[in-house]
Amino acid sequence: MDSEVLQEIFDQKQELLALPQTLVEVLRVVRDENSSAGDLAAVLSRDPALTAKILRIVNSAYYGGNRQVGTVKQAVMMIGRRQITALALSSSVYQFLQGWESGVDRVRFWRHSLEVAIAARMIAAAVKYPRSEELFVAGLLHDIGLLILEQSFPESFRTVHHSTARNESLIDREENAWGTNHARVGQFLLEQWRLPELICQAVGFHHLTFTPGATEEELIPSQIVALANLIAQFRIGDAPIPEIEQRAETKAIIIGNLGLEETSLSEIQQQLFARTVEEAKYLEIDIGSPDELLAESNRLLFEQYAAVERLLADRREMQRQVARSRLQRSAFDTLKSATAAYARYLTSATNAIYAQADEVLRALESGAIADPKGLVAQSARRILETIGAIRTLIIEMESITGAEEAFVDDRQYLDM
Repeated sequence: MDSEVLQEIFDQKQELLALPQTLVEVLRVVRDENSSAGDLAAVLSRDPALTAKILRIVNSAYYGGNRQVGTVKQAVMMIGRRQITALALSSSVYQFLQGWESGVDRVRFWRHSLEVAIAARMIAAAVKYPRSEELFVAGLLHDIGLLILEQSFPESFRTVHHSTARNESLIDREENAWGTNHARVGQFLLEQWRLPELICQAVGFHHLTFTPGATEEELIPSQIVALANLIAQFRIGDAPIPEIEQRAETKAIIIGNLGLEETSLSEIQQQLFARTVEEAKYLEIDIGSPDELLAESNRLLFEQYAAVERLLADRREMQRQVARSRLQRSAFDTLKSATAAYARYLTSATNAIYAQADEVLRALESGAIADPKGLVAQSARRILETIGAIRTLIIEMESITGAEEAFVDDRQYLDM
C-alpha cells in the first residue's frame, strides 16, 4: 500500500522531481568521492544568485567577517566542503520549495524546520557524530513530506491535520488516511533527488519508535534528527496530549541510546532559540519577526499551562476515585509514575522556555534586539511570570500524589 501511494503521488506530481540544474550538479559532485573543492566551486559558480548568497553568508559576522572572501573556491577552502555543500543545499531547496503553492503556514514550517536543523547539528556535535552538516540538511528537510501530501491530497490533508482527536498521533492519522506518512513521503522524494542515503533515512525515520538499546551505527543519524524534532519548541501544528506524553517517553529512550548527557541537552535547549534567530538572518530564511516569535512562545506556554490544568483535573478525579474504591497499591503506583513522568516533562519544557525568554531579555539589554516600544520585553516578562504559575501547579501535582500515597498506606493498614 505504501509504495503504491508513493508512486501515485510522484506520477501525478512530476514537477516535484524537477530540481534546479545547479542543485543536480552539486549532488553529483557530492556523490563523487574523487571530486575536489575546485569541482564543487566550479558548479556553484555557474549560479550567480547562489554564488552571491554563499559569499554573503561566508563574509557575514556569523563566520567572523574579519577577511573578505571573493570567490566560492576561497569560501570552500575557508569553511570546508561539507559546510559549503550544506549551505548550497539548504539555500537551493529553500528557494525551490518557496515556489510551491501550499496552504501550510510557511513561516511556521521554516521556523520549526530550521530549529530542528540547528538542534540536530548541535546534538551531533555533543555526541561527537562526525557528519553534523548532513544532519543539518536532514533536519531542515525532515517535514518536506507534509508539503507533498498537502499538494497531493488537499481536501483530506486539511481534515487530517486539523483534527482535534486527542487519542491519535499525527502519524497514525496520516497512516489511516493514506496508508503512508509524511516522513516516508519525504524520504521517497529525497531518494528520487538522489540525496545522500544518510539524509534520506534520517528524514524517513524521524518519527520511528526507537527501543532502548538501539545503538547501531546506522540508526544514530535518525535518532539525532528524531531527538532534535522532539526538543524543538516551535511546531507547525498542535500536538494532542497523548502525543505530548509519548514524546517525553521517546525522548528519554533516545537520550539513553545516544549516550547524551542531560546537562548537554539542557545547554542545547537553552541556546536553541538564540541560534535559530541568528542563523535565520544569515541564511535569509523567513521565520517571522521577534514579536511573532515571542507571541508564538507565549502561545506554546499557555498551551502547556492548559495541559497542566487538564492533568490536575484528571488527577483530582483519580484522587476521589481512590477514596471511593480503595484502589490497590499497584494501581496507585501507576498513577504516581504517570504524574512524576508528566511533571518531569513539564519541568523540562518550562525550563527551556524560561531560558529562551531570559535569552531574549539579555538580547534586549545588550541592544541585539530592537524594542523601541518595549513590547518585546513586556511579552518576555509575561512568559517568565506564567512559568512561575506553572511551576506552582507542578508542586501542587506532587503534593496531590503525596497525599494519595499517605491515604493508600493508611487504608491498606486498616484493611489488614
